[in-house]
Amino acid sequence: MDNIINTLNLEKFNNFIPYIGDTKYLIIIFGAIFLTIFILITILTKKNAIKKNNDVTRKQPNLDDIIDKRDIKVSDDNEFVDVLVAIEEEMTAIRELYVGGYISKGVYISETDRLYEKAKIFGV
Repeated sequence: MDNIINTLNLEKFNNFIPYIGDTKYLIIIFGAIFLTIFILITILTKKNAIKKNNDVTRKQPNLDDIIDKRDIKVSDDNEFVDVLVAIEEEMTAIRELYVGGYISKGVYISETDRLYEKAKIFGV
């Protein structure tokens, strides 16, 4: 055993062997600090990953996606009725967006006011 210690030049470390028992608390403290830092970094990275996924998955629909204005045909005979029906369909679509939570109350009110002004032109 002495040959191994002499060949590896470990004789200097033999002086520290009695003090290893006194340094166990330091090892425990450094281990706890490392574990705490590791857990904090893990939590922060997972929290950021969850936020990125929520932003990507939710897409608010546009009013033009719900109502295609090219499909609304206005005939010459019943132009008045057809325009009112188109306004009513648009109001229904806006209400569905509001109830579904895709638009805010302010947008809902402004769009409803805009459609009301359109309908008011026709004497309603």
